[in-house]
Formats: sequence, structure tokens, C-alpha cells
Amino acid sequence: MIDRRMFLTGLAALSACGDGRSSQTHQKRMAITIDDFNVGFDIGLSQKDRHENILRAFDAVGHKAAGFVTGSFVNSAWGQEVVLEWLARGHVIANHTWTHAHANKTDKATYLADIRKNQNYLNTLPGTSTYFRFPFLDDGRDRAQQLAFFAGLKSFGLRNAPVTMDSVDWYTTSRLEAALKANPNTNLAPYRDYYVEMCLTLSNHWDDVAQTLGFTSLPHLTLMHHNVLNGHFLEDVLLALRADGWKFVDAAEALAFSDYHPIPHEPTSGRNWLTLKSLEMETEIQPYPEQYIEFGSKRMDALVL
Repeated sequence: MIDRRMFLTGLAALSACGDGRSSQTHQKRMAITIDDFNVGFDIGLSQKDRHENILRAFDAVGHKAAGFVTGSFVNSAWGQEVVLEWLARGHVIANHTWTHAHANKTDKATYLADIRKNQNYLNTLPGTSTYFRFPFLDDGRDRAQQLAFFAGLKSFGLRNAPVTMDSVDWYTTSRLEAALKANPNTNLAPYRDYYVEMCLTLSNHWDDVAQTLGFTSLPHLTLMHHNVLNGHFLEDVLLALRADGWKFVDAAEALAFSDYHPIPHEPTSGRNWLTLKSLEMETEIQPYPEQYIEFGSKRMDALVL
């Protein structure tokens, strides 16, 4: 439980702070951001159907999302067709490095060259964006390396795109893909129900955290991936979120939120923007939902998923 005195003291202090916090009426707002575009897996759902289903899901709620593209994953005629269709439909396409390397395992010159190579590729496509997201939410092993990488981004004309909430779909899809490899006729309904419930729970958890930190109507950046899980169930998730009171903010608007752009006060190390903010502001936040600790592995084990 959160200490009530600590909570109220922190909230009062935040009310005096400036940009990015508001006394306006609370609204639940998010933009969906899709990372990687690793479009190869096709057991139980063709690559084409996955691609079309994800775009259809956005249309179902009238949302313009953002895709953070790893160039080596789409370095084919089909991969480029996927990216071009996203652009043609009005979605943001932005940089996620060429090879999806860990920043903390890569030297400065090599990592920045990887970003530059991907940007050169994206610059050949019409209407791509100037945002960048670090793979694994890893922006360096220490403060010096982090600052060097952000200086590199600035020199390229790129702005950082953090994450405020993670759907943990990368782990859930790994379990689904293993099941489909073992049995292409796996019953998908339990995976759908689990994923929808997880997205609702985690979205509301992180919005509660945002309110604790004084961000009453934060334009959340929700992390998902271009995977078979979302090919099957993204529309179910988005419709459930809308029914739960969430409003979908176009990704271009959410990404432009000025508080997202300064360099984090310490290396991100896989943590989201709200977690880092709570540490920077020395404010205690709500505990992470117990059922989804360890990426939900124990819960999925119990459900035999």
C-alpha cells in the first residue's frame, strides 16, 4: 500500500510544478506504437493477413498509430510494402535502428552508424518521421554513453520516443508462437482473453501512476510489436480499451508531448518513462500488478498457455 501522507505530499509538490502537468479533468488517453516490424512468422496466420488485421484494428477505432521500424527486418519487397502501406494509411513511421542492437553492448560509433543507416533507408520513403526509439528501451550502459547517444540523435535531427506503458506482448507472443509451432490448430481464445485482460489491467495501472505523478491526461505511448499476437487480437484489445473509457490520440500528437523529449536523468535500462519520472521526482507509485510480474509467466503457466 502507498503511504497516504507520502502520496499527498508528493501530489501537492507536483501541483506547483510546471510544464506537462495539469489540473484539468482526468482523461484516459493513449497512442499505440508498434515496434520492430519483424514480419516473418506466419504459422496460423499469413504475413499478409497479419499486416492487414493490424491496420484494420486501427481503422476500427479511428486511430493513427506509430510504427518504429528496424530496417533489417523489412529489407525485402514485402517488408517495404508493409511500411509503405502504413504511410499511405496516415500512420507515423520512425526509426528503431537497422539491426535492433542493445545500446549497452555496442560502442558509440557502431551504434550511431546503425541509427544513421536506418535513417538513410527511411529517408528513401515518403513521409517518414523524425522520432527514434531505443530497442529494448536501452539508451546506454552508463550516463556518459547515454549522453553520447542523445547527442548523436540530436545531430541526426531525431527526437527520443519513450514508452509509458508496455503491453508485454513480446513475451505473450513468444508463448503463442511456441504453441502454434507445436500445433498450428491451437485454440486461440484463451490467448485472446488473457491478452485483452492484461492490456486493460496494465493500461489502467500506468494511468494511475501518471495521475499520482500529476499527469492527469497524459498522452500515453503504449508499446506493442508487429507480431502474430497482434495480428490476431489487436482489434479485440483496442475495442476493449475504448469500452473501458480510453480515447485514442493520434500518435503524431502524443509523440509531440514536450515532456517526452528531454534526456532521461539516468540510463533507461528497460524502464518506462513513468518509472523514471517517479525516481527523478522521488515519488512513490503504485506497485506493479502482481499477476504480471516476470512478464506474466507464472499466470500463463497456471492457465496452461
